[in-house]
Amino acid sequence: MSNINPIKFGVSGNQYFKQETQENLKNDTAKEQKAGERQNKQLQSGEVLGFMAAQNADIIPVKSQKTLEVSKYVNKEQEARIAEFMKGFEADYEEAFNIASNEFPEISEQAAGDLALAYINSSYSV
Repeated sequence: MSNINPIKFGVSGNQYFKQETQENLKNDTAKEQKAGERQNKQLQSGEVLGFMAAQNADIIPVKSQKTLEVSKYVNKEQEARIAEFMKGFEADYEEAFNIASNEFPEISEQAAGDLALAYINSSYSV
């Protein structure tokens, strides 16, 4: 029985190891010198900062403006019902915002808005 893939040990048996010759060494040193010259190239700080800024450019999504045609998705009576609900919601939010601002005059507008939304969320729950 013969081995299909015989194991060969050492440098002489390795098919991936190539013997180096003097000509190859001379050519390799010339290539290394050219590569060394390219590595010593100085970059301006603006180029480096531009490259660093472009590294994460694909992570930040582009904010796109999307317009929807409501008539494709709802009919007229649904649109009127939604518009009426939103008017009531905005009135309730404004009322809750004013109450929070008057009750706690030292809080910021963001905190008063958060309190108003928390109140609306609890009162609109089914």
